[in-house]
Amino acid sequence: MKLGTRGSDLALEQTRRVEEALPYDTDVETVVVETSGDAFEGDIAELGTQGAFVRELDLRVVDGELDGAVHSMKDMPTERPNGLEVAAVLERAPEHDVLVTTDGDELDELDEGSRVGTSSRRRRAQLLRERGDLNVDRLRGNVDTRVEKVVEGDYDAAVLSEAGLEQLGLDVAYSRLPLDGFVPSANQGTVAVVAVDGTDAFDRLAEADHKKTRVVATAERTVLSRVGGGCIAPIGVHARIEGDRIRIRGDVLSGGGDESVSLERRYPAESYLEGAREMAGEMVDRGADELLKEASA
Repeated sequence: MKLGTRGSDLALEQTRRVEEALPYDTDVETVVVETSGDAFEGDIAELGTQGAFVRELDLRVVDGELDGAVHSMKDMPTERPNGLEVAAVLERAPEHDVLVTTDGDELDELDEGSRVGTSSRRRRAQLLRERGDLNVDRLRGNVDTRVEKVVEGDYDAAVLSEAGLEQLGLDVAYSRLPLDGFVPSANQGTVAVVAVDGTDAFDRLAEADHKKTRVVATAERTVLSRVGGGCIAPIGVHARIEGDRIRIRGDVLSGGGDESVSLERRYPAESYLEGAREMAGEMVDRGADELLKEASA
């Protein structure tokens, strides 16, 4: 089975985890593909399109060059090429954003004017909403590269995904950012494998599916799709199953973080799709879609 992936250490580790979750007799060949997002060194939003880190991989699956492709699910657009479906979603890793510093400082412990790095519009807006006195600058690169920029003193701090640090086993000082103020990107910490529906590869990959994670991932993507956000927009969506209920948070922000539409609702877990649609509709009624359009202009 040929599985496509990006070439970063994190992407290769995620692909290894997919292979580990498959039946023991599955022979996997890893195929590294450079995406347009990898090749572009500027602000990803400047590409003016969604799916910069997944498109080339997806097209090779549709064309039959690959049996499947491994993605950080948060990078996936809500719409996929015809015939391509999510065959499996791995069990979710920690979904929090974290503040990486040399000493593990909390956000409120940073000095006024501290330089904080992030490549995410959402994280930038959330940081400025909480600490408008910080200098939030663009910081791109692989996870280890961004950590190194903090260690070397180029930045006082950086905001990254806890999942990436955990999966790479990086020994770095950080503090978790609270979910209520820093709602993560939809599907953050989640790895997905896509394949052409109806193929033997799809059926084999589906054996790695983690049902509980698929439920929360689907709820998050439903809100994302209905509000009109994408992987580069300043929007966070997070769902978590708590007993027989599902709690869903949504957070849409202006580019500078001075305006936001934030909502949290709980629904019966078995009605997660209806709940996600209802909450998304309520966010739109409060102007979330217009706020996103302004932030993306």
